[in-house]
Amino acid sequence: MVKTVFRSNEIKNKEEKFQLRLLHDYAPVVEEVIEEVPEYEGPTADDLRREAEEYKKQFEIEKQGMLDEAQRKADEIVKKAEEAAFAEVKRQTDQAQVIKTQAETEISKIKAEAQAEAERIIAEAQAERDKIINESKKQGYDTGYEAGYQDGQKEAERLVERMHSILDNVMKRREEILSETEYQIVELVVLMARKVVKIISENQKTVIMNNVLQALKKVKGRGDVTIRVNLADAKLTTEHIQDFIDRVEAVKGITVVEDTTVEKGGCIVETDFGAIDARISSQLTELEQKIMEISPVKTVAKSDMPAN
Repeated sequence: MVKTVFRSNEIKNKEEKFQLRLLHDYAPVVEEVIEEVPEYEGPTADDLRREAEEYKKQFEIEKQGMLDEAQRKADEIVKKAEEAAFAEVKRQTDQAQVIKTQAETEISKIKAEAQAEAERIIAEAQAERDKIINESKKQGYDTGYEAGYQDGQKEAERLVERMHSILDNVMKRREEILSETEYQIVELVVLMARKVVKIISENQKTVIMNNVLQALKKVKGRGDVTIRVNLADAKLTTEHIQDFIDRVEAVKGITVVEDTTVEKGGCIVETDFGAIDARISSQLTELEQKIMEISPVKTVAKSDMPAN
């Protein structure tokens, strides 16, 4: 065992020098210089959060403003289209009145000519009758008069029947002219209305947006819907799906489907409760019915029209 404690008499000085090997390297410690980091003076997390909330609110306001402006423009376009359509209807209706007046004038002329012809025929019949009677009197009072009277009576009856036949033909032709004229007028007005609506639906992108929005507002209950549109309107409708959902509470989800049977600008909205038809052709049919209701002339069906 190695002795570690010595008495004083056991210790002796030695002239010899010994070098002890160190177990560790005791190099001078270099003090680490800590670089001073400048204090952060930018916005805090709360500041950034408040700024984000403010930006979100401002974005919602601008978004709503854009939607309102788009709706206003759409309503304005629809209103102008309706005004143009009904202005054209009024113009065509006024023109129809002129055509009807001309037709009635022509009918009156034909009727007057027929009446004059009938009166001439009656006068000839009476003259012929009187002539036969006078001639019969000369041939003999008894036999001659009776025979002459009978001949005159038959001739008069024949001429009267001819007069009635002419009058019947005149009245029949009058009704045919009126029917043809009235039907052509209504057809002209409807055709003009179709052209106006067709031009607007094909050239105004907002037409499909307004049609879809108005159809969605008629949806009952809350759930998913399928919107069938023309191929040309599919992209624009798909891009505004979220806008439709935001503006119509009854709609939870929307699927846009292309449908070749739907004209450009129109749509069909399918729900669990049924379908809402907002096609341009369906709206035109409704417009035609309204035109028929306000039309001042009596229309006839195509099957009832007289053959030309």
